[in-house]
Amino acid sequence: MALSLKMADNKESHVLRDEVRSNSLLNAILPIDVILETQNTMMATHFSKSPYWQSLLIIGQSQVQRNGLLFQAALTHASSDKQIMYVMTKEFTRIPPTTHSLPNVETGNMANITFKYCQEMKSLEELLIGFCTIPNELLPDVLVVNGLNEYKRGKGPLSQFHYSSILSLLSETAEYIGRRKKTTIMLYVSLSLLLALTVEEQKPWIELFKQWTHEVWILEGNSNRLVSGNIHIQFTVLGSNIFLRTVSKID
Repeated sequence: MALSLKMADNKESHVLRDEVRSNSLLNAILPIDVILETQNTMMATHFSKSPYWQSLLIIGQSQVQRNGLLFQAALTHASSDKQIMYVMTKEFTRIPPTTHSLPNVETGNMANITFKYCQEMKSLEELLIGFCTIPNELLPDVLVVNGLNEYKRGKGPLSQFHYSSILSLLSETAEYIGRRKKTTIMLYVSLSLLLALTVEEQKPWIELFKQWTHEVWILEGNSNRLVSGNIHIQFTVLGSNIFLRTVSKID
C-alpha cells in the first residue's frame, strides 16, 4: 500500500511502501526497499547499454552529505568482499557519517577500500587510463570518484565540455573493467555545481550529466533530500549517523 500525504507545496505525494528490492545503486547508500524508476536516457554510445557497468551521480553543495553518501556506498560493497577504489583530491579530515543499519567502518571493510588522491584532472585521467596495464585480479569491482568539480584543470571552473570528457572517460573505464572481469562494475561519482547558478541555469548541466550516467540524484540544499525526477528521498544526519526517513513519489 502507498500512504498518500500532502506536501507544503500542495503537490500530492505517495510514500512508497512496496516490500521489493530496489533496482537502484542508491540501495548501497540508504536502506531502500522499493523499486526506483530512475534510469536516464543516456547518450547513444557503444557502451551506454552495456551490462558490464552501472553508475550513479550525486550533485549537491553539502560536502559532508556527499562524502557520507559515497563513503557508505564504498563500505556496503566492501562488506561483500568487493574491491573498491576510492578517488578524491585529499584525505578526509574526519570519517564521514555513515548510514544506520548498513555496513559501517570496520577493519574488514576498510581493508577492501584503496584510496587514491589526485589533485588535478590530468592525474585522474592518467589513473583511469592506467587500468589498461593492471592485471585483472587487481582491478576494482567498484570505482568511487568524490568531488569531481574539485579536480583542477587550469584556473577557471570546469566547463560542460570538460565534464563531458571526464564522465565519458569514467563511463568507458568502468565498462572496460567490467568487460575484462566479466562482471558489472559499479561507478559512483559526486560533484558540486557553482553556487552562483540559479535553478534554471542548473538544468542544462543536469541534462548533460544524465547523458553519461544511469542515475542522477540532486541533493537539495541543506534539506537532506535526494531528488531524481519525481522521487524524493528524505534522510537525516545526526552526528556520525545517516537515517533514512521517507521515500516518496510526487505526482
